[in-house]
Amino acid sequence: MNTKDKILITALRLFNEQGIDVITIRHIAKEMEISHSNIQYYFPNADEIITALYTRHIDELNALPPLENGSIASLQESIAGILQHIYQYRFIYIHFVVIARRIPAVKKVYSQRFLARRTQLLQVFEHFRQQGLMRNDIPAAVWESLIRSIYIIGDFWISANELTTGLKGKKAVGYYAEMIGDMVYPYLTEKGKK
Repeated sequence: MNTKDKILITALRLFNEQGIDVITIRHIAKEMEISHSNIQYYFPNADEIITALYTRHIDELNALPPLENGSIASLQESIAGILQHIYQYRFIYIHFVVIARRIPAVKKVYSQRFLARRTQLLQVFEHFRQQGLMRNDIPAAVWESLIRSIYIIGDFWISANELTTGLKGKKAVGYYAEMIGDMVYPYLTEKGKK
């Protein structure tokens, strides 16, 4: 593993454990037992490290199997996979508003990603309606609201977990994946519920 990857792995662990408001390049250097200037050769400041981690996170999310027009169960599995990946990069979501304000490129990528995922979910839900798994009597605005609600929970469950439930790892992922599943339940037909 090269030095740049070691820096990112160490930074990810420290940011997840202590947050971006505590961890600096000097902390990362001390943890790695290398010089501060060695890290600055690769990343001039902590925001560059955060940007690199966010880019890696998004690339890894994009490499996950896409939301497909399969079954309700496959949608649940996809959501759980996404939440598991978010948990691995949880510092981003705990500090997301601060990061997006400090690093406009992160906000831009997030906005683009939201639009792409919105389109995917609309297509998945349309497929489910055609298959008789989801109801046809729901107005378009309500579908939009459901998608936005899924994203609000999907992107900010980490903060809620830190403040209220305090679950770790798979327990946290399972709890919030089930919560998103519960949001979809009222939109299912009897066939879809089975």
